[in-house]
Amino acid sequence: FLAAAFVSMLFMSKADYHKLLKLALPGFLLSIALGILVLFFGKEVNGQKRWFAVGPISFQPAEFAKLMLIFMLSSFFHKNYRKSASWSLIIKAVGITLPIFLPVVSANLSSGLIIAGIAFVMTYVASEHRPFFLISTAAAIFTCVFAFQSGLLTAILDEYQMNRIYAWIDPEEFPLSNGFQVLQGLYAIGAGGLFGTGHGNSLQKLGFLPESQNDMIFSIDCEELGLVGAGTIIVLFLILIWRFFVIATHAPDLFGALIAVGAMAHMMIQVILNIAVVTNTIPNTGITLPFISYGGTSVMFLLIEMGLVLSVSQVVD
Repeated sequence: FLAAAFVSMLFMSKADYHKLLKLALPGFLLSIALGILVLFFGKEVNGQKRWFAVGPISFQPAEFAKLMLIFMLSSFFHKNYRKSASWSLIIKAVGITLPIFLPVVSANLSSGLIIAGIAFVMTYVASEHRPFFLISTAAAIFTCVFAFQSGLLTAILDEYQMNRIYAWIDPEEFPLSNGFQVLQGLYAIGAGGLFGTGHGNSLQKLGFLPESQNDMIFSIDCEELGLVGAGTIIVLFLILIWRFFVIATHAPDLFGALIAVGAMAHMMIQVILNIAVVTNTIPNTGITLPFISYGGTSVMFLLIEMGLVLSVSQVVD
């Protein structure tokens, strides 16, 4: 997967991203179809159908959907940039996002959150009604707090999702159930100290910490590399996100700028949410850490996004 992803990145970096405009709608429709089909014909893992599996190779349509949403919204805003002051632009952007969002979020809440976040950031950048987005964010936070305090949230979310919220608030109350993974991750972080136990010397990954190669891998980084190593990883991500921002601000057109913005939003949201989950800052949602967590589909589409941003960067240069 890594070899194929690297070749794909090089290919996309040399391609003219303007020629990909015509692929936005077919790719978008294909991602919707795959998102629906996986709910019926996907491989079931931990009670959820999120993957298509052919022998030892599996494919997660949600990763493809993130890339296609970036393409489709970039194309849409590029073609309607003169209407950026119109409220209808925001409504249409929501209408574009929902057909991808709904199938994904029904099987994978974390990927659904990322898709919603990508759409939010891209629409914010393209629209002139930016105060509206800030007010909407504040209203959403207030609504979530009110729903939890009033008990309304229990009627909306599944029982396992509510249990994750309770375990987030006080993981020590659920040390052998929903709080187990969080506590084991925090033990790993605490064991790392300043410089860590050394690369490959983690104890928590030897069967104590569930999903140590996926969602919780940053805990292992903290244990093996310590505060210094984990801080270095965060700084590297910040540099990468900053470079996305620089490329977006210097892009020759809105299409290229929004491709870079979409990739930046994807990277930024996924990194923030993963580290927040591992440190128990937010409830556990099962989000991987880009380029570090195990997963072939994820690294494939992340590097394709990198190739697209490099293509925009070459035009800038």
